[in-house]
Amino acid sequence: MTAIDDFLRREIDLGSFPGAVYAIGTPEGIEREGALGNAVAVPLRLATTIDTIYDCASLTKPLVTTILVLQDVASGRLSLDQQLHGYTLHELLTHTSGLRAWMPLYAFPDPLQTLLRDGPECERGTRVIYSDLNFILLWFALREIHGDFNVLARERIFEPLALRDATLDPSPLLKPRIAATEWGQRYETKMCAERKIECEVRQGLIWGQTHDGNSWGVGHGCAGNAGLFATARDVFRITQAFINGELVPRDLVADAVRNHTPGMDDGRGLGWQLGTGSVATSMLSPGSWGHTGFTGTSVWVDRERQKIMVLLANRVHPCAAPIPIQKVRGDFHRLALQC
Repeated sequence: MTAIDDFLRREIDLGSFPGAVYAIGTPEGIEREGALGNAVAVPLRLATTIDTIYDCASLTKPLVTTILVLQDVASGRLSLDQQLHGYTLHELLTHTSGLRAWMPLYAFPDPLQTLLRDGPECERGTRVIYSDLNFILLWFALREIHGDFNVLARERIFEPLALRDATLDPSPLLKPRIAATEWGQRYETKMCAERKIECEVRQGLIWGQTHDGNSWGVGHGCAGNAGLFATARDVFRITQAFINGELVPRDLVADAVRNHTPGMDDGRGLGWQLGTGSVATSMLSPGSWGHTGFTGTSVWVDRERQKIMVLLANRVHPCAAPIPIQKVRGDFHRLALQC
C-alpha cells in the first residue's frame, strides 16, 4: 500500500466516498495508478477497479466542450470574439458572461429561451461566476453548427485517442463497470425548492445515467456542462493529449491555460480553472491549472513539475452529503507530487 492508497482508504473509512480511482504521471504517460473501495455501495456492493467508469460531471467542460470549441477556433470556423446567442465565446469559456451559476432548465418548456431570459445575473465582463449555463449555451451552439454533439465528441476526441470507454451516452451493457451516484436527485430537489421552482426529478439510484439534471433533462445525457463518463486512464489520456497538442494546436493550448481574468476573484483560462491558492491547489506551482466535478472528480496539472493528477471518486453516492472534498483533493495533490 502506498501513502496515497493509505490516505484514500482512510477517507473511505471516514465515509467521504465509497471508492476512488487515481492516475498520476506526466505528459509522457501514467506513472502510478490505483483503485480502492466500492464503485457501488447500495443496494449491492461492487468493488472499484482501475477500469471503473465514473460520471465525471463538470470535467466535461474542459475535456469535451472546451476542446470541441477550440478545435473550431483553430480551423477558423469560430473565433473567441464571436457572439453566440448574445455572448462571446471568450465570455462563456471564462465564466465572465454574467450568467447565474445554475438554473433547472429541465423544469421549463423552452430551456434555451428560459436561459437567455432569466439567466443574466450581473453585467457581462464584470465578475467571474462559475456557471453551468455558459457551457449549456456552448452546447446549444455546437449542436446548431455540427448536429449531434455526442457524435462530434466521439469522432473528434474519443476515437482519435482510441478511448474505448469514454462516452457521453453509456451503453446499458457498461452499467456493471460504472460507479453509481446519488439515490434520487435529492440535492437538485432541494435547490429547486429553495428557488420555489416546481420540477419532476428522478427517483431511485442514479447509476449509468448522468447525475446532472440539466444534462439528463435537457441534453438527454449531455448538455455540454456535464455528461462525460470515463475511467481515470481516459481522463489522464485526454489531458495528456491536450497538453501535447494532439487535439488542439499548442498555441491555443497555451492560451487556454493562461489567466484571462486578472484582477477578478477567480483565475480562469479558456474552460480551465487556474490554481489560486485554495485548499486544493495551494501546494501547486504558480500557473497550475485543472478542473473539478461535483460528483467528486478532478484533474489538475502542476505547471512546473509537469505532473498530471487525476482523482475520480463518487462522493455523492448514495447521497450528496457535505464533505471537505477540496481538502481531500489538496491532500491527494501533496502526496501525488511526492511520487
